[in-house]
Amino acid sequence: MSLILNVFGPVEIPFDRQANGPAKHIAKERVNAFWDDPEATAVATKHGCYVFAVRAAKGFTPWYVGKASSYGLRWECFQPYQLNIYNRVLFNGGKGTPVMFFIASPGSKNRLPQKTLDDLETFLIQSAKYKNPKLSNVQKTKNLPDWGIAGVVRSGKGKPKGNVSGFRKMMYL
Repeated sequence: MSLILNVFGPVEIPFDRQANGPAKHIAKERVNAFWDDPEATAVATKHGCYVFAVRAAKGFTPWYVGKASSYGLRWECFQPYQLNIYNRVLFNGGKGTPVMFFIASPGSKNRLPQKTLDDLETFLIQSAKYKNPKLSNVQKTKNLPDWGIAGVVRSGKGKPKGNVSGFRKMMYL
């Protein structure tokens, strides 16, 4: 294994509340304030994947996974198409704060091999789809694996048995 990527975030996304009700909205003008965050700034020019999620009392729920392979993450993750998806999720009025996670190379390296990015995006979409069946992604959500390993991968909730943690450590899962 020669390429180890880092997780950056979660970085809160500035939003506005609707006058009435719990609905929220991310205005294009507020996106610049997002990039003022030091953690967001650190990945702005990198290629990698991003996960739009909502943080609430029970943790994070992923809603969209994307990748930036031609330009940096700053250019890609708040394009009108993505912003519409985020605002559709937020408009439904669920509780929580919108956040963004980034997966990119550490240090000063910005570019990643295209195959690596594609594999990473597929993996993240499949993982997010199991966590949130209402994930907004359309591509790469077909032909999801129909198997799991209890307490390790795609097995649902519950505390894993004792032998599972040893297996997870052994397999780096």
